Formats: sequence, structure tokens, C-alpha cells
Amino acid sequence: MNKKAEAFKKYLKEKDSKAFTIDEIADDQYNSVVFRSHIDINGNQLPAIVVLDSTIYCMVRVLIAPQIIHDDNDLAVLKLLNDYNKQYKSFKYYVDEQGALVLDTCILFKEGEADGDMIYTMLDVIINHLNEAYKSIMKSIWQ
Repeated sequence: MNKKAEAFKKYLKEKDSKAFTIDEIADDQYNSVVFRSHIDINGNQLPAIVVLDSTIYCMVRVLIAPQIIHDDNDLAVLKLLNDYNKQYKSFKYYVDEQGALVLDTCILFKEGEADGDMIYTMLDVIINHLNEAYKSIMKSIWQ
């Protein structure tokens, strides 16, 4: 396990948090460790992960919805996501190769260090945003 993942795992143990399951990625050149969880937004369990590896980056990713784009909604969805991306500096939305809506944030840490309080702060920022924005996002998808 890389040093950042060890530091976050220690942080979780000290906080007695059982919110994450931990998966070390075998044969990964960056020694990636994925901390898996979910966040509850308006009664929906959205998958969330924290990826810590041997680079300076920490990725926090939330899967908002699968296969969101269809002929009737593409312009409305992409406009809404673009508006959010212009408005929020700390995270960005995108549609992945499978058509799923994803929200990502990247946190920089010194080599071998991970600040559990910062990771949780970013998760709180995301949760607060989604509690406000989720209905609008889903409305644009269901058009």
C-alpha cells in the first residue's frame, strides 16, 4: 500500500470511520488504492471513490447517473454541466465513455502525505452541492 493510502487508512481508523471499503489495485504502476463508499443524495445512493496513489494527486469521484445522454436531452444536459463547471472551481462534471455522468475533484498532496480532513471537506462540499443540484441535473436528464 502506498504511503498516502496508509495515511488515509490510519486517519479512518482514528476517526473510527467504517464508511469505506479498501481495494488495492494489483500490478498498478502507481500503486493505486481505491477507497469505495457511497453518498446519500435525496434518497439515492451514489457510488463514491477516493483514489490515492504514489503521485501527488488524490481523486475523489462520484457517479451521478449512468447513460444520461439521449437525443432529446443532450443540449440541455451539456449546457447545465457546462454552467456548473464554470461556476464551481473545486470539482468538474463530465460524461465518460459509457455515457455516465461523473463528478471529479482532484486534491494535491505532498509526496507520501494525505490529509484526511481535506478529503472529508471536499466530500462535504460535493454533498452540499449535490443536495442542491441533483434535482436539476436529473430533470435535465429526464427531458
